[in-house]
Amino acid sequence: MSDLLTSIPELVMRDPVPGRDASFALNWFTAESGQDTLLKMGNLPSEIEKPTYEGELATLEEFSTLESEGKQKTWMLRYADVTVGAAWIELIENRGVMAPSVHLMIGDSSFRRKGIGKAAMYAMITYLKKNGYGTVHSRHLVSNEAVNGLCRSLGFIPDDQSYTDKDGLEWQNIKLLLSTRLP
Repeated sequence: MSDLLTSIPELVMRDPVPGRDASFALNWFTAESGQDTLLKMGNLPSEIEKPTYEGELATLEEFSTLESEGKQKTWMLRYADVTVGAAWIELIENRGVMAPSVHLMIGDSSFRRKGIGKAAMYAMITYLKKNGYGTVHSRHLVSNEAVNGLCRSLGFIPDDQSYTDKDGLEWQNIKLLLSTRLP
């Protein structure tokens, strides 16, 4: 896979490199803001395991496996040559979300609300449009107002009614028709 350029010159979406990115992931997952983000992404406290460097290496290596199997494309968000998060496209249906679906996580909270998420989402949407896809999907917790606002600003619309899962979390599946003009 190759880099994805974004509208922010300092932000490049790069292939994961376990040796480079595992330290970032470990630092982020052990921080309080990392735990909070995992909860906002719909992870239950009981699902959040204590992070280890070896575990983060394995996760990053799994990204390569998923790509080689045609299931996912993953990029690390690199701002001024520092890893600040990850973005991925799931190419198969997962957790009730149609494919392709776009997702992102900005792990370093000091880089949030700076347009990085929007630039990364736009780059993935553009990538999918160039590769012949007509609709992009995603989902978010209804309570996650930041992601809801980001997706609305890109033109995503609800794909049916919100629903509550078996754990009591309320989700909203969304979609973006790529025949519409992107912002």
